[in-house]
Amino acid sequence: METIKIYLAIITTSIRARMEYKTSFLFYIFAILVFYLGQIGLLLVVLNRFHKIQGWSLGEMAFLYTLLALAHGVTNLIFSQLIHFDQMIITGEFDRILVRPLSPLGQVIFSRFEISTVAHLIMGFVALWFSTHISGIEWTFKKIALFPLIVIGGVLIAGAIRLMVSAVAFWTLRNRSLVHTAVFSSREFIVYPVSIYNTGVQFFLTFVFPIAFINFYPAHLFLDRSGDDLLHPALQMGTPIVGITLFVISLLAWKSGVNHYQSSGS
Repeated sequence: METIKIYLAIITTSIRARMEYKTSFLFYIFAILVFYLGQIGLLLVVLNRFHKIQGWSLGEMAFLYTLLALAHGVTNLIFSQLIHFDQMIITGEFDRILVRPLSPLGQVIFSRFEISTVAHLIMGFVALWFSTHISGIEWTFKKIALFPLIVIGGVLIAGAIRLMVSAVAFWTLRNRSLVHTAVFSSREFIVYPVSIYNTGVQFFLTFVFPIAFINFYPAHLFLDRSGDDLLHPALQMGTPIVGITLFVISLLAWKSGVNHYQSSGS
């Protein structure tokens, strides 16, 4: 209980620090919304020209975006500090974390709670309403029960990727290029249906770097799609399993990195 109170105090301090400059905070949220609107605008231009993308309609594409935005929003809320983890090593801040009687990973995660992620969640819920309205999704009890599990699974996948990328910094010190490639640039691959890529890329995004499970595979379940564009129909139920498995692997990678860690000397 005492440990929980300490983490809550760390979170509260992080939020207060983020909210100290309200104008900057609001502008950041505005910038995120503009970014999402820009992506949606591009998507609308493409769909207006071709009407469908690999058999996916506007409403179905919006649902793909729903799962991506919600998973990314929650991931950014919890795991945002991992993006800057290499700086904690370079500046020696991680040394101070190690001497405290708390989990090093817990301290890193809760040291920066990104409350501005509300912008991602706003776009996610707007896309959910829009996609439900346009595509006519029938929200059965099964789908309603599965929806939070799928989002959590997507968060675990995205969080695990950030954690493994952060663990690399224990050996390389700097990992900025890897962060931009694995965390940010890779997201563009799943804005569109994975089925638009060749079989090799689909295999990579499914079994090697499994971000297709964040939105593409589970979308088939909610949209009642036939599954003709899937590598295997069973994959549409794989998000929670892949999320848990990948997160366990990332925790092992983090633990190995901590055991390998040597002070930066700063």
